[in-house]
Amino acid sequence: MKKRLGIYIFHGAEVIDWAGPTGVFAVARRMDPELDAFLVGDSFAPVVATANLSVNPRYSLDQRPDMDAFLIPGGIGTRSEMHNGRLIEFVKELPEKTLLVSVCTGSWVYGKAGLLDGVRATNRKNGDPSEKIIPIDRLAEIAPKAVIDRHRIVDSGRIITAGGISSGLEMGFYLLERFGYDEKFVDMVAHIMEYEKQWGLMKNDRLVL
Repeated sequence: MKKRLGIYIFHGAEVIDWAGPTGVFAVARRMDPELDAFLVGDSFAPVVATANLSVNPRYSLDQRPDMDAFLIPGGIGTRSEMHNGRLIEFVKELPEKTLLVSVCTGSWVYGKAGLLDGVRATNRKNGDPSEKIIPIDRLAEIAPKAVIDRHRIVDSGRIITAGGISSGLEMGFYLLERFGYDEKFVDMVAHIMEYEKQWGLMKNDRLVL
């Protein structure tokens, strides 16, 4: 059966947040072509991610594609996307079988939707000079009922969050595990990507509940 990862794309989405897991799945497809990762936009209009990269979504929210997991990346655009009523409604209405996934500040959207109440979650732990509040502390403000955690990846069951801009790569590998692939398969993907040393360091920086 196909295993489908939908990734939300929006203006100001951080490139590596969504390109990382997309790249992991693209390499994994060499061994299992049933894997599929695709971009979902608010509409079909081209989206300008960070670095002025223009991207074309394969689906729009209105199409409600069938997905095993839906990933919201971070980026400067999450400041407005967490107030996007269409997106909030979309994630709330996803079927229970669909994992709700985020990278970096993408978890703000789930927090704003009230989906992190009583849920352990993470976010980016290092700020930059333009930010008055570190993103993980901002998550605590957005979702005061969430349990804030500092692991690289936090798997709370249906909701899986990753902290850090580059954590999209680790999230891609971890989602392969959640999709049922064994350690040998995932390690082979990391090896093909010449990322095995970093994956070896990061693979245990996770909390699985």
